Amino acid sequence: MTYSGDQQDTIDTPAGATDAAAATVKTPEQTEADKALVLKTAKKIKADRKFHQPAFEKMRQDMFMARHGRTKDYPEDWYVANLCGRHIKQKTAALYAKNPKAIARRRETLDFQIWDENPKSLQLAMQTIQTATAALAPPVDPATGQPTMDPTGQPVTPQIPPEYEQAIATAQATLADFQQGMKKRTMIQKIGKTLEILFAQALREQKPLDFKTGAKQLVRRALTAGVGYIELGFQREYGPRPAMMEKLADYRARLDHLRVLTERTNPDDEEALQPDDPEIAELQAAIAALQAEPEIIVREGLIIDFPQATKVIPDRLCQQLVGFVGARHNTIEYMYSCDEVREIFGVDLGKAYTGYRQDGKSNEQPDNPATRVEPDESATYTPAGKGTGLVCVWKHYDKAAGLVYYLADGYPQWLREPAAPDVFVEDFWPLYALTFNEVESETELFPPSDVRLMKDQQMDYNRSRQGQREHRKAARPRWSYQTGAIEKEDAEALARAEAFTATGINLPPDRKLSDLLNVIPVPGVDPNLYETGQLFSDIQLVVGSSESQFGLTGKATATGESIAANASASADGSSIDDLDAFLTVVARASGQILMKEMSPEHVMEVAGPGAVWPPMTLEQIADEIFLEVEAGSTGKPNQAVEINNWKEMLPFLIQMPGISPNWLARETVRRLDDNADLTEALSADMPSIMAQNGLAQISTGNPATDPNAQGGKGAQNAPTEGSHTAGTGPAFGDNKGSGPGSPSVA
Repeated sequence: MTYSGDQQDTIDTPAGATDAAAATVKTPEQTEADKALVLKTAKKIKADRKFHQPAFEKMRQDMFMARHGRTKDYPEDWYVANLCGRHIKQKTAALYAKNPKAIARRRETLDFQIWDENPKSLQLAMQTIQTATAALAPPVDPATGQPTMDPTGQPVTPQIPPEYEQAIATAQATLADFQQGMKKRTMIQKIGKTLEILFAQALREQKPLDFKTGAKQLVRRALTAGVGYIELGFQREYGPRPAMMEKLADYRARLDHLRVLTERTNPDDEEALQPDDPEIAELQAAIAALQAEPEIIVREGLIIDFPQATKVIPDRLCQQLVGFVGARHNTIEYMYSCDEVREIFGVDLGKAYTGYRQDGKSNEQPDNPATRVEPDESATYTPAGKGTGLVCVWKHYDKAAGLVYYLADGYPQWLREPAAPDVFVEDFWPLYALTFNEVESETELFPPSDVRLMKDQQMDYNRSRQGQREHRKAARPRWSYQTGAIEKEDAEALARAEAFTATGINLPPDRKLSDLLNVIPVPGVDPNLYETGQLFSDIQLVVGSSESQFGLTGKATATGESIAANASASADGSSIDDLDAFLTVVARASGQILMKEMSPEHVMEVAGPGAVWPPMTLEQIADEIFLEVEAGSTGKPNQAVEINNWKEMLPFLIQMPGISPNWLARETVRRLDDNADLTEALSADMPSIMAQNGLAQISTGNPATDPNAQGGKGAQNAPTEGSHTAGTGPAFGDNKGSGPGSPSVA
């Protein structure tokens, strides 16, 4: 949606500004009951945050180790080789290869009341109607070609025998039922195609991070912290989207900021800007830039947000992160400045909030987590951190009440009146968790991350290399001399001497330097003492990354490396299934949001004039159609095995009756990981190119050159692929090679 720059009547209500945003910033009036509910909700959120604080501290430790390859207590100047970071990079590349392709699935229903969905019965009904139509046609006089008349001068009307009337009525009802059911299915298919186009467009227009960048970051976060989250939202043309970090690329943020600056020029405001304030220059420059724009873009569409792992506070009674089983509420935490709160919520906090530092810690709390104390909610004192620093804003989903609360830590009122969630999804909260290392536990909600699993191996590798460094330094040659045998200055000169240089010293004429210096015995460096091969074996056991994946050439044979690669591919395949299932849930929820929120005008603009977008109820949206991520559209752990298996199956599939050529083409393109679009390539009732080449061609009149008169030497009799025995394929899996009892290849 665009607004022309000429549509701006006044700068107080700039084009595209919302009604809520254009209102004067003020503190809303709320009842004592509301204030009590704010206090109760804040206390509940803080209790959940305190309960999960040990898990959040572990996440921060894992993030530090993934970034630096060491723990915080490991000396910074000691030897470090960041194996964790390399593993995260390798596994992210294996799990997430490209953007998911979502396809619309129709819910399986019985759409026909009379027809039994048997093609033969439908064909029989059509033949019955055709026969009845031909039998009911008036007879024609062969001589004149005119309808035969009865004695009264009326055309003769054939009579259908009574025993055939029931069959004809059944055939007509069957055909009508078929047409009605297929009409419904066709409409749902067009809705599904429209939904696919809208979802693909939503992935392309995500800002400031495109979806692929954000999704790879999500996978890295799940591997590093143990869990990653996606929150879905919808940006409308007529309203802001509070407390979400991602926004579509439009001018809404600029307009909100301009509105706040404009309000502060009101002379009745106690905090009004003075003529020499820098905000006055900023406001003048912003107005000039806004007026110079040819048009202002304000968009609507799906928003995909990626909250940090430590900013999502689940209910302490939650039993499982995937699906938030057992959770009654969930909270997302944001850090804003006071000006951002004014721009987003239209609320002036003043000094009535608890300030936070950039690291997310409250100003009223000590830095040491072991001595951190939560403030007393019933206390009436004013902490020292009030009114300074960042504002901690909570977006609290209360499933039991069916409401979403927006509140700030320390502020006694709502930032926005409690209301239903901005978007509709079946799960109430549009928040979804991705985990890879789920294990059963009665006491710990968050699963261990890959970094946590390989922590000991990472630190032992660092310590081993640091010990080897110290040993090499200690094993460097050193000498000793008898006190008084050499002058102190000469000894220091020898100690400082560079390689291949001469140093003059005072020696007695009858003595040699070798007689004065004695070699100090030092321990030799035993490589077995610092051998790290077993560490990589343990890493492969706990996280699935083999030594070769770190770029090392171990002592394993090619067969051993192949077995290790297949084992790693199996582990990655399980994680890819988890990721595909997660993206399918997100795609299904995104489809529900799009069907509920997208306006038909905008749908036609994005999907084209042939799009179908009928009004649907929430129940129809939840039950009728949904998006599903196509299998294999993310990672590909071992594509060679999949292609080889498909090559083995394809010759049998093309000889089986009833196999759809469209399905064969789609599966072949998918397995080859190609981006070819089969929509234009496939044409109904079109023979294959080989069949077209084999059709009879125009005769040349000369049997020697006529392509249709080549007899037994025609091209159709040439050897074709599959008519001879092919050689052995590549070795995969547990192929141990030649040996006793093993197959040999001649």
